[in-house]
Parts: sequence; structure tokens; C-alpha cells
Amino acid sequence: MKLAFLLDTFGTCVGQLRDELLPLEEIAETWQFPYDIVFVWRVLPESYGRKTFRRFDGNDNTLALDMSIIFEQYQRMSKNEQREALGIFLYNYLSESVAKYKKYADTETQNRFLANIKNWMLENNWLDGKINQARELLSHNRGLYEVSRQLKMPLEEIEYILLRMNDYEPTDVHPDNIAAGKASPYHL
Repeated sequence: MKLAFLLDTFGTCVGQLRDELLPLEEIAETWQFPYDIVFVWRVLPESYGRKTFRRFDGNDNTLALDMSIIFEQYQRMSKNEQREALGIFLYNYLSESVAKYKKYADTETQNRFLANIKNWMLENNWLDGKINQARELLSHNRGLYEVSRQLKMPLEEIEYILLRMNDYEPTDVHPDNIAAGKASPYHL
């Protein structure tokens, strides 16, 4: 099967995160699934009002998942936060979408495919990753430095996670996005 991730983005880490999915695309080529799936991630300002939608093309035997991501939200997130937020959004929307096309793939085939995706995402910190682990440790009153060492994450990021857990809502662009913004933009 073909599994592809395309982008229309700038100013966030989503382009770099898309590159992390290249091994998943390669692994998916070895899987047996009755149709191809193409994701398009559009990181756009909320004012555009763009909605997420899906479309199945029976002629090409391809499910297209066009996912709208709010630029302003992702600008305030670290790269790790973006990875986990995208992972949750991707997996949930994929699960919901695959379930809508039962005539192309039976429940057992769908479940096997989704299990493969979920396992890869768990192994690569796209689901239940370091951000979630840090939140769990911090909620049990573990020290910032201890969490930083255990998860091999910068102390500043652990402090940032703790602030976010206590309802701090940053208004500035996260430094990860500033660094990502210096790279060439990703376009379709």
C-alpha cells in the first residue's frame, strides 16, 4: 500500500515532523491494505476557516485525508508538543476515516492496519510520547531536573510543560518554531 504525507505549511515544526514519517511511508509499502492513503496537512491561520475533510477516489483506490491545523496554536507549541498533537489528530482521524469505508476493507483488515500504525507511532513518540510521560511524572511531584534527566529532554522544555500544566498559555512563538522558520517552507 502507499501511505503518503504532503504539506502546505510554514513557521512551525510540522515540516520537520513530516520528515520523521518517511520511515512509516516505507514500512507501509510492505503492508497489505486494499487502498492507498494520502494525508495533506495544511497549517493555516484560523481566520482562513479551512475545514478538515476526507474524500475517497474509487478510480484511484485512494483515500485522501485533508487535515487543517491551526497555525496560531502550533506556533506556541514545542516540536515535541506538535508531534504528539499531530499524532493524536492523525491517528484519531485515520481511525474514523478508515471505518467509513468498510466496503473496501473489512473490520479485521482495518484493525490490523490501525494496529500497525499505532505500534509505529508509540515506538516513535507520536502517541504517548515524551510530553505525555513528562506530564505524568510531574503530576506525581517528580522534580524538574529528575524528569529532564530521565526523559533526556532539556530542562527548559520540562519547565515549559509544567507551566502549561498549570494553565499558562504562552502568547509568543515557541523557539522550536523560530528555528524551523529559518528552513525553507514546505509546499504541496
